[in-house]
Amino acid sequence: MSVSIVEKVYRYPWRRRWWLATIGNLLVIASLLIAAYQILRGVVAASEPLAPWLRRTPWLRPLYDGLSPLPRDLSLWFPEALGMLLWAAVGLFIALILLNALPAIRTSARGLLVEFAGGWLPVAWEDVQQIHVTGDEAGQRFVLLVIPAKQAKRLTGWHRVYGLLYGTTIQPAFLVSSSIDEFDHLLNTISHENSRAIRSVEGAQPVLVDEQRRSPLFGLFLRGATTASPAANAILPPTTAPDVTATLPTWSLIRIAHLSVMALVLIFGLLHYRSYWDRALTLMVPELRSNPALLWVSQDPVYRAIFNAYQGASTPFFGFSGRPDLPAPVWLLIAAHLLLALVIALAFALLIAIPSSAIAGQNGMIVRFLPHPLTFARTLPWASISAFQVIDLGFGRSIAFVKSPALPWLSRLCGLVVTGQWTPGVILIGTMKNWPELIERCAERLSHLPSINDAPRFQPAAFMPNLQLIGQPVATIVALKAELAATGATTTHLLWQSVRTMLVVSLPLGLMFAILALIDGDRWPDLGIILGGVGFGLAGLLEWPLVVLISLIIHGALDNDQEQAHIFTFYPLVQMPRLLPLLLALICLIINLPWLAAILWLASLAIAYWVTAALWVDVYKWEGAQVILGGLLPAIWQLFVMVGFWLLR
Repeated sequence: MSVSIVEKVYRYPWRRRWWLATIGNLLVIASLLIAAYQILRGVVAASEPLAPWLRRTPWLRPLYDGLSPLPRDLSLWFPEALGMLLWAAVGLFIALILLNALPAIRTSARGLLVEFAGGWLPVAWEDVQQIHVTGDEAGQRFVLLVIPAKQAKRLTGWHRVYGLLYGTTIQPAFLVSSSIDEFDHLLNTISHENSRAIRSVEGAQPVLVDEQRRSPLFGLFLRGATTASPAANAILPPTTAPDVTATLPTWSLIRIAHLSVMALVLIFGLLHYRSYWDRALTLMVPELRSNPALLWVSQDPVYRAIFNAYQGASTPFFGFSGRPDLPAPVWLLIAAHLLLALVIALAFALLIAIPSSAIAGQNGMIVRFLPHPLTFARTLPWASISAFQVIDLGFGRSIAFVKSPALPWLSRLCGLVVTGQWTPGVILIGTMKNWPELIERCAERLSHLPSINDAPRFQPAAFMPNLQLIGQPVATIVALKAELAATGATTTHLLWQSVRTMLVVSLPLGLMFAILALIDGDRWPDLGIILGGVGFGLAGLLEWPLVVLISLIIHGALDNDQEQAHIFTFYPLVQMPRLLPLLLALICLIINLPWLAAILWLASLAIAYWVTAALWVDVYKWEGAQVILGGLLPAIWQLFVMVGFWLLR
């Protein structure tokens, strides 16, 4: 007797797949434009009457200018065109993989229907053979690979790519993520219907759910979840206490400064975005070059020379052949939208770093990122909060850092600044109204949940050296030494941890060069972007051994191996407070505020002096001139790096 089930379609929320769709569609558009451009150049060059006709026809003249200069020798053009067409094919292939990576799935009485390229591919229930499972440490997020039997032959050859990406098979398969609507219901339906279908098939085996065949790639993406699986379905005891609402005062300095910085990034970012359009339009439309609002473009010597050479004519849309150092309208427009995407992402990251209010209720906490009546909030179930850390900053000020994977992805930037780790989190300011009541409610609710890695979820006096080094440098260094000693970690492990920390501190230096060179619309990007970014990153990294060795020479401790290892371990850890001003300087460079970036960079040098001097006071017991000289060592090195950056820029 057959049992029919109601057809149901399971789809991914748009917020989960928009980036795949955006990148995939951009790749399709770019690939088709590249292919069409190369083919048209060849066709026009091969047809003698076509080029003069395009040049004489007014409404087709821009097309002719865009295709110019035409190839004179088709035998030389063919290898170039073939290479570009191959790149276009690669782009289309990657787009196909991305656009179909998270397919909608439809269930019916006969089996599954998997969406692919606008159609549906059937997979019978009895043909579902294996499901490979990769999950996070919390047991809350999963990526599954569903593998039909070989004899089914329902999926396409393209689906072998998903098995290869997953890293466990070369058979055709498709991916299912836990972010799909009603994920648990879909898995239960597959298991139940597969068990029912195989009863009528002799020798058929039920679907094998293999949790040992983990994907190295997706396991890397899922690493770092912070909630523990025992608490995923924890039921907290009910409480009759009313919800606690903590809000930043309307005219508080923190709130005004926070929203002002975000608005500054948006306003100057959009103004800089418009400058790209100004340059592209003056290159493409000669009549606009005399427009008073666009006269600033001709003040640039490069653009003035181009305008003089192309008086009354538009420049080639794809740039000048053999001159990647000259501006091209197409790259100006691409760079403009790369800049726009960066500005929006950075403004959003700044916005969500400090919520304007928090509501602690019975089942979770609601953090609001915009003041009332604007509604932009995120609900954090208590079980999803891995840590609520109250941090004493000194000077009678305190904040709380809330870590939860339920926060927006870009909140990881805030987590990087506060903890030095790529973890999602937000900062609650201690000047909020009803702050003591909020802390009390969070402590009570989180006390019912199990600890994570032996660390309680609520920490009323958390140690956060990245922030506390500014106000209490010597005391924080002493506490940091005690904490590292308590862990019992080996010197080798601590040194590797220090390497990772110094890489994070040096990262903004490399990004300053690489990102600015990438979004510089006045020249095509090249390998120099990567080399320059790596070079400045290494320059920042070189500060670590250089400064430590000079300090050991001054102190006369070159023969003491234990002392050397001790200093090498601690130096990167105390430099983390520099990360915030360096990241802010990077943002200022992106939105074209170099003078403000220079001020913030100098502020990072002051912080380097402050924390390094405190380090020498603790480990070497230096005083007076020795402390001043020792504190100046990293500042002087970074000053050289800064001058080199501005000269190359």
